[in-house]
Amino acid sequence: MIHNIRKSRIIQVKMVRPASRIDMASDDDIEFSVAEDRRYTKEHLWLQVIDREEDEDGNVQTSVKVGVSEYVAAVWGEFIRVTLPNLQELEGFDDPSDKPSEKKSSFEGELSAEDILVTLRTSDDVVLVDSPFPCGILELNGEVEDSPDMVNTEAYGDGWLMIVRPHDYDEDHFLSPEEYIEFLAEGL
Repeated sequence: MIHNIRKSRIIQVKMVRPASRIDMASDDDIEFSVAEDRRYTKEHLWLQVIDREEDEDGNVQTSVKVGVSEYVAAVWGEFIRVTLPNLQELEGFDDPSDKPSEKKSSFEGELSAEDILVTLRTSDDVVLVDSPFPCGILELNGEVEDSPDMVNTEAYGDGWLMIVRPHDYDEDHFLSPEEYIEFLAEGL
């Protein structure tokens, strides 16, 4: 779920390759790309499976890289601050100063569905984006906090937010690039 967002209108949408752009034909042109090798949420996150492995019990573990669609920056403007979850405040955080336990989690922290995944700040708005699923955080991309412009200019490249391991991941629950474009065209 996204909180505190402004509505925008899309006039024309067409499918493009990641390197090309969608150009909205209106007085307030909106230009953004949609990467074809990902899935999307209705909250404008992209999800890219980067690893699938089977554990000793035969369960498939999926690692997913998560980022923000270029659409978000195109509509809300340039992000001047990106805030990722504070791992020390999350359940499941392994503090090295704690006594060693018998079983250590491989996660840096845990997010529940609808916990705040990322906070994006523009000069006018604050955009809070919820986690689309419960997951363990494997890695945070701290570079986007230091250089928020990466989310604006390299959303599908170095501007990714984090790598997570969802507790239950089914790609069919998320939008294909074509479905995401239809969602944008219908809903706004």
